[in-house]
Amino acid sequence: MDIEKIKKAPVALAGCDDYDREKVYETVKRLLTSIGTCEGTFKGKRVVLKPNLVAAKDPSAAVTSHPSVVDAVTRYVRECGASDVMIAESPGGSYTEPFLSRIYDATGMKELSENGGPRLNGDFTSVSVKFAEGKKLKSFEVLTPVSNADVIVNIPKLKTHSLTGLSCAVKNLFGAIPGFQKFEMHAAYPELDDFSEMLCDLDLALYRDHEIVTVCDAVFSMEGNGPTHGSPVFTGMLMASASTYALDVVAERLAGLGGTTRYLDIAAQKGLVERDPDKIEVVRTGDAPDAFKLVLPDSKKPNSFSMRLLIALPNLLGGKFSRFFEPSPKINVGKCLGCSNCANVCPAKTITMKKKKGKKLAVIGRKNCIRCFCCQELCPHGAVDTVKNPILKLIR
Repeated sequence: MDIEKIKKAPVALAGCDDYDREKVYETVKRLLTSIGTCEGTFKGKRVVLKPNLVAAKDPSAAVTSHPSVVDAVTRYVRECGASDVMIAESPGGSYTEPFLSRIYDATGMKELSENGGPRLNGDFTSVSVKFAEGKKLKSFEVLTPVSNADVIVNIPKLKTHSLTGLSCAVKNLFGAIPGFQKFEMHAAYPELDDFSEMLCDLDLALYRDHEIVTVCDAVFSMEGNGPTHGSPVFTGMLMASASTYALDVVAERLAGLGGTTRYLDIAAQKGLVERDPDKIEVVRTGDAPDAFKLVLPDSKKPNSFSMRLLIALPNLLGGKFSRFFEPSPKINVGKCLGCSNCANVCPAKTITMKKKKGKKLAVIGRKNCIRCFCCQELCPHGAVDTVKNPILKLIR
């Protein structure tokens, strides 16, 4: 693992205004070539593709990585001589064949695979990984096909996120952890700073054992209450980098979230990335827009975004009393269908199902809520709202 190489990795941008298969392929090929990937990166290697497949959503919803981008990456790495190309992903929920099959089908990955695309993971075991260098994450479970790969091609979707603010390259690798163990990690790291430090450690641990290349789908991104209940927004580009951290610094500015993503602050403190996006080498290929002029200041932020303001408050408020100010999830009784999905995924086990006026509804126990927003992220009906502290509403 070459920390200096990761820190100095450029970020390449290319304009791409739709998901036409050939157009996306030519753009991805140009991007990966411009950041120095070549035949030697993939020849004879076992390559695992890690798209964002967080939920069983149609690609048009901008929740998941688009099949055209996954197809383009597959074609490129095969042309470079990869010995095997497989999709491996653990979305929110159980890491089992029936659950993952529904995800693959809804997101277009099954159809892609059946038409000459990458293999779909059929191994639902995990491997224990030790990472003594980690500050928060000393050991964790990782999907066996990810562990066995030589190269990981990380294929995130550019999205906002109710907990971390940004969901892109760094956060996407959290899906290398199997199933419900991700929720256990939310419970183990309930504070935003601790969770953010864990994400940085996780990426570093994967860098230690693999070569990682990221291709980000930002043709259509997501704004608002991402990563699953925001709105699609046209961004018109694809991005690539050998550094998850550098790509996210650029993506953060694009999304109008500049300077608020804690895991990027922590990555910079660790010497993994330049926190100032102007200090990152940006390679514009073809008709790429100028990323630093394409800032989206009016883009919709997550309703939980005001919690980022706590970072700037004095310790008196940002420490002991921070929970008073943080936004929290709330069940929308008009949308709740009583499916129990939120209760099943809640890391703190603070959501229960109760009958009210003959209707089964989810109820959040506020006292033990850790505000991870897993319930909001994985509710299939969009029935979890965000309650903002009225004081921070005024500050915004």
